Amino acid sequence: YEEVRRKVTLKGFRRGKAPMNIIKSSYADSVREEVVEKLIKSTYPDAVTSQTLKVASPPHISDLKFGDDGGFTYTAKVEIFPEISKVKFDGLELTAGNIDVTDKELENFVEMLRERRAEFRELTRPIKETDTVTVDLTKVKDSKLALKQTEFPNTTIDLNSSLTVKEFKEGLTGLNIGDSKEITVTYKSDYADNALAGSEITYKVSVKGVKEKILPEIDENFAKAVADVPTVLEMRVKARDELKRQKEDAQNKRFKSEIIKQMVAQNQFLVPESMVGNYLDNVIEDLTKQKAKFDEKEIRQNYRPIAEETIRWQILLHKLAEQEKIEVLPADVEKVINNMAAAYKITPEQAKQVMARSGKVDDIKD
Repeated sequence: YEEVRRKVTLKGFRRGKAPMNIIKSSYADSVREEVVEKLIKSTYPDAVTSQTLKVASPPHISDLKFGDDGGFTYTAKVEIFPEISKVKFDGLELTAGNIDVTDKELENFVEMLRERRAEFRELTRPIKETDTVTVDLTKVKDSKLALKQTEFPNTTIDLNSSLTVKEFKEGLTGLNIGDSKEITVTYKSDYADNALAGSEITYKVSVKGVKEKILPEIDENFAKAVADVPTVLEMRVKARDELKRQKEDAQNKRFKSEIIKQMVAQNQFLVPESMVGNYLDNVIEDLTKQKAKFDEKEIRQNYRPIAEETIRWQILLHKLAEQEKIEVLPADVEKVINNMAAAYKITPEQAKQVMARSGKVDDIKD
């Protein structure tokens, strides 16, 4: 109260000279709040340390009592991490798949490389089923109101793509620039865009441009451009190696996922509810930032098992590291930072600064 009296100016009194009874009646709530906050901050960490608690949640404070002798007591209720005496990892089983690259997979990969380097030539002829067209779309009928928008100007449609609905492929073929036509699209119930799945929409389509896709020849120039090698044979060898590496990476990710599932199944324990709540809050926050439509209750219910398994694994991982005496040395962190610097073409020192600012060093250690 003395500190408040020194700082405030009350009407009718010089600064620092207001009677204490007026100060107390005017500032009782804010002073009490500040004193409580300071006392808890200065005593709570010591209480946790003295009890050797591994705290998993912020404290819930209750039973605040100021004694007549000037003492202060309170109750801090916290969740603690579960006690795990030993992490079990017996009898883990993994089944390796075939990671050999087939000739068909190689050809598909080369075709994908050709697609990426395709050129487009503007045309004035009627549309063919392999062309890419630019159209203005206007929604005419939409019984389920699946689309909020009505106008979709300058829409590009690749008629050769497997993702393009058949109604556009059939309806646009044969049209010329300047032509207009109504096309009704019936979207299947398993259509990739959930908003459109199962709906029927009629569009007025006005053709604005037609382009023919020209794929590059598979020759020495192509090999040089996509793989930086002089011959097509060397390009195919390099492509096969890349596909093999991708398959190995995918299998390793599957192995990791399987190991985690099996270890979590072997080591069941209650996960701190506050950690689950934080995880689900972050999911909701991410969806809100994406401006997605969602039912919060349904999302929390659906994501709860994922949250519990993820947190359970995080707890097991740290306990396992402690149990097996796995240490991350400064040289280990240095190696990761150097690799990151090389990947982003910056100096290791710049990479360290980036990691320090974003607080990612602990993530590297994990």
